[in-house]
Amino acid sequence: MTNRILKLLTFVSMTKINFPFQSSFYVFLILCISLGSCKQDKTIVTTEVKTGGTDIERLTAHIKTNPSDHKTLYQRADLLNQAQRYNDAINDLRAAIKLDSLVPDYYHLLSDCYMDYYRSKDALIVMEEAAALFQKRIPTQLKLSETQFILKQYEPALMTIARIHTVDNQNAEAYFMTGMIFKEMEETDRAINAFQTATELDPELVNAWIILGGLYEKKKDPIALQYYNSATQVDSDNPITWHSLAFYLQNSGKDLEAIEIYKKINVMDKSYVDAYLNAGILYFSMDSLEQAYEQFNIMTAVKPQDFIAYYYRGLIQEAKGDLTLAKEDYLTSLKLNPDFEKAQKAISNLNNG
Repeated sequence: MTNRILKLLTFVSMTKINFPFQSSFYVFLILCISLGSCKQDKTIVTTEVKTGGTDIERLTAHIKTNPSDHKTLYQRADLLNQAQRYNDAINDLRAAIKLDSLVPDYYHLLSDCYMDYYRSKDALIVMEEAAALFQKRIPTQLKLSETQFILKQYEPALMTIARIHTVDNQNAEAYFMTGMIFKEMEETDRAINAFQTATELDPELVNAWIILGGLYEKKKDPIALQYYNSATQVDSDNPITWHSLAFYLQNSGKDLEAIEIYKKINVMDKSYVDAYLNAGILYFSMDSLEQAYEQFNIMTAVKPQDFIAYYYRGLIQEAKGDLTLAKEDYLTSLKLNPDFEKAQKAISNLNNG
């Protein structure tokens, strides 16, 4: 399974929340699914461009004296894609494929470039071409099925997976993709069967455990807890697996248990802001204002550009009767996001109160 699809699917089934806001992390993943690809964070891209600029220049100098070096063209294309210079990356990859058309990775990266460039049709055409060339290469066939899945071409994706089974009918990732497809087709029982087969073939496939938990949770089946627990056992050092468990407990009314796990997450990773957010919301719902304030205050320090953190801290200030501080937080929230209606309404209520 490619990193792209794993990033998209990790929490795809966990979209329910009982509070005014979903965490920004869930919203981000939902948007990724609908857009077809995750765009890089601008801060990260800026760093990569600054660091990679010298590398691009070095590779360019090499290519000038070695224009037939398709491997270097591929390396430069990878850097160009990270720098969001998609046209240049595409040109390099096209040149590399012209020099050597039998390197699967060239097609894979070219498809990614087209997808990141919002040229999804071209991304699909590239992977169809690659799949025809490398008919028995499972990673290429899997990537075609993933591309078809992203573009909601579910029946063609299932046909691609059927071809994978003729080569290897014990491939866990193929069953994982089958589960994702059936899930999107709302064929829940078939999706569950596919995910269960995937975990039987590869118990380390943590995403399958998490999504199984989500599917059973949707069916209101308490066995969901077992699957979320399995995810934490498979990858106990990953905050995301613990977040999935805490999120389930949160939505099951087990607030104190969820809070303890959110605290555990922030011991593991102090920068994991969604744990502060959800713990703060839970404390607020329990009328534990000081504890809620502490969570949102930490959140503003860890991620000072997060408008939601200031809004919630403002709510706590208002509930405590500190109206001046509450208004300051609401104004900061609006400064970061002028279109944030809840902060606008909060200030209006203060002014008219």
